Amino acid sequence: MRSVFQVEGNMASNGSSLMDVYNTPPADYPTPPSSFSSTDGFVKPAFGVSGWLEFWDYAGGASFRAFVAEDGEERSLFAFFDAGLMGRDLKKALIAFIDLAEGPFECSQVVICLDRMIPEDEVKSLMRSFQWVGFELSTLDHWAKDVDVTSDRWLFMAMEV
Repeated sequence: MRSVFQVEGNMASNGSSLMDVYNTPPADYPTPPSSFSSTDGFVKPAFGVSGWLEFWDYAGGASFRAFVAEDGEERSLFAFFDAGLMGRDLKKALIAFIDLAEGPFECSQVVICLDRMIPEDEVKSLMRSFQWVGFELSTLDHWAKDVDVTSDRWLFMAMEV
């Protein structure tokens, strides 16, 4: 994901200010936009990150991080679901999250990023639930401008809104 949204393909040791669901809270002074260009050996990101949020659902006990990626008029809302969300009631949080995407964020897609560390039986059940809502397995190809990108950390499920 770093290489798609943050142009961090060759900077693995630096970490990402937006992509790591485990680092809280974010720095007071966010990382400035990348100044790398294709002449430096880096490719500019296909989509830029225009905002991030930390979503708290006090009723269901769920919290997760998210960001908005945009390319001109197209916007997508990405949410990170890690193993800590297992066993929580996600229904109201997911409805509110989709409402945010459709409403104030004006996104055309919602993408759920499922942590690959979630036990297989639990992630299968969660994926079936997301498919019932309308999510489908996806890759980052669309956001990477058809470059084949596979994450070893996240599974992606996308839905048009």
